[in-house]
Amino acid sequence: VERLFHGGLKVGQIGQIFASLNDALIRRLCRLAEQELGPPPCDYAWLVFGSEGRMEQALLTDQDNALAFAEDSEAARAYFGQLAQRVVDNLITAGFPPCPGGCMATNWNRSLAEWQGIIDGWIREPTPDNLMVSSIFFDFRAVAGDLDTEPLADLVASAAKNDLFMAHLARVSLRFKPPLGLFQRIRTEDGKVDLKKRGIASIVAAARVYGLEAGTRARPTRERLEAAMEVGVVSPNLGQTLVETYRFLLQLRLREQLAALADGREPENHIRLGRLTSLETRHLKDAFGAIREMQGAVARRSRTNTLG
Repeated sequence: VERLFHGGLKVGQIGQIFASLNDALIRRLCRLAEQELGPPPCDYAWLVFGSEGRMEQALLTDQDNALAFAEDSEAARAYFGQLAQRVVDNLITAGFPPCPGGCMATNWNRSLAEWQGIIDGWIREPTPDNLMVSSIFFDFRAVAGDLDTEPLADLVASAAKNDLFMAHLARVSLRFKPPLGLFQRIRTEDGKVDLKKRGIASIVAAARVYGLEAGTRARPTRERLEAAMEVGVVSPNLGQTLVETYRFLLQLRLREQLAALADGREPENHIRLGRLTSLETRHLKDAFGAIREMQGAVARRSRTNTLG
């Protein structure tokens, strides 16, 4: 990643290369588990979520995965429970820590029919918990196994027809506000700003809503925004600004994470404002201003103020 970054490759391309390497690792670990356990009793799919599902991973990442299998039987549950444990443990050994919220195949291990029922329930009843897990799941990609996951993608796409769910999902995207104070001054905590929580995550969440409304099944944030622009869900001016803002924030975060590793520090999502040039600080203010504009547009379009 360091060589690609300093070689001038765009951060989106780096994320895709990083994701392809991680996908290859997971496929190999699944094959190794199959060699140990014997042939699987039915088709299955290893699913990834979050930044890996969107192919936007950075250096600081944990596991977000699940497993779906074709036939709901005791034999299948026993087999895939063991396979999930082996793959998750080996990912930890390879340097991918477990998800703090437990969103991993060791817990999220269900038959395809059961997953369909669960997703349908999330959409019909947009409770806070259901919105949280659906936001994670809706970025899914299948990276290993032969199971056809199109029925799950169909259900996710169907969420756009449920106005109540979409309004609640839009409100979730407004949870974190950009850290702008009076006179557009950037508010910090101990001189730092959390780029992920205060910027990146907000664009990801809004793009997820825009993508569903636009009818695209793309997972990457940029592709969701471009699809939304194409059908008029978001204006070309705001949409292009968000694409550029997202790229800037990802680039800035990755640069700081690489610098931390070079200094022997742990990479993080925070950036120290004092390390930025005056031009970078102005760009960061503009980025947060664009996110504020985006959140206003989302709130108006989805009428989030009418929700209880």
